[in-house]
Amino acid sequence: MTKRMRISDFGPPWRDFIKEVCWHGNISEEGHIGPQHLESGLGQGLRNYFLLMYYKNYGVLLVGVFIILTFLINPSCKSQPENSPPYPATLSVRIMPENPRASGKLSVVTEGVEGENTAFKYCWKRNGQEIFGETVKTLSHFNLSKHDAISVVVTPLQGDAIGRPVESASVVIVNTEPIISSATIQPQPSYTNSQLEVKIKAFDEDDDLIVYSCQWIKNGEEILNETSHVLSSSCFERGDSIQCRIIPSDREVYGRTFEAESIRIANSPPLITSRTRSEIACEGFFMYKIDTNDPDHDILVLSLSSSAPDGMTLDPATGIVEWKIPKGLTGSYPIDIIVSDGYGGRCSQTFNIYTGES
Repeated sequence: MTKRMRISDFGPPWRDFIKEVCWHGNISEEGHIGPQHLESGLGQGLRNYFLLMYYKNYGVLLVGVFIILTFLINPSCKSQPENSPPYPATLSVRIMPENPRASGKLSVVTEGVEGENTAFKYCWKRNGQEIFGETVKTLSHFNLSKHDAISVVVTPLQGDAIGRPVESASVVIVNTEPIISSATIQPQPSYTNSQLEVKIKAFDEDDDLIVYSCQWIKNGEEILNETSHVLSSSCFERGDSIQCRIIPSDREVYGRTFEAESIRIANSPPLITSRTRSEIACEGFFMYKIDTNDPDHDILVLSLSSSAPDGMTLDPATGIVEWKIPKGLTGSYPIDIIVSDGYGGRCSQTFNIYTGES
């Protein structure tokens, strides 16, 4: 039990001194003095202690030691941390991800925060300038551009206490490579007389101009010096398998290689290039020369349909149709000429012959 003392227990020389030590109402009305009455601050305690030393009295010296011990033991006398009355502190602030894209979302990560009830105030910056209206933990859907330097200032709050603002290191918006979403070779079907073209759909998050490097491939082998988006018909033949490998670029970085689905060069149908119209046969005779063309240079077979009138002939070697019309024959006769290339390709031409008196 702590011994309670009265001021009257001290002699006159230092009775007034004890009152000096216990100023500001720290002495009870009954004149009792105890540790709870000696809770002066450190500076006040030391001042009073050295004042006691002035009296050079051993008993008074013990009282001074008692005062200092009271200060050291009593928690209310201990000094507060440097940030007191307790202001919240943030030791570090960083932005994630470290290599953000213009279309992505940025978030703040805080570490070393003191106080469970600490809130934060955020201020985002772009290239050193405040982004007005962006005051939350994340930054998204803002008009960022590649190479922008983004930072954030975080101020911790705890009640009415405001901590020291901490600014993160900047992260730089990286350039985003272009991406090809689809590519097709046109036209389809393609023939030996077709000029091929690759149709490309691509996008770039930074809205950069996209350029393409193409490599055409025939039957699994690269076609030398064919790197544009078109391929001449002189580079392939019927039955060849054609592919195109495309690499996009925004002139800073290359995107992923995309391979268009291969196509096979189809057989080209033959063509009848000569033209005729409905003929009126006079003087009992009809003749017509058929001109043809085949892009694959196939040997063509010419024939007449079964509807051809009796006596009409077609010379396959020359392509000449002849008909000696019997006397007295009148009317309209349809003629159907068929040309085939032996690979499934064919074409036809139809016209009418009118016979009768001139």
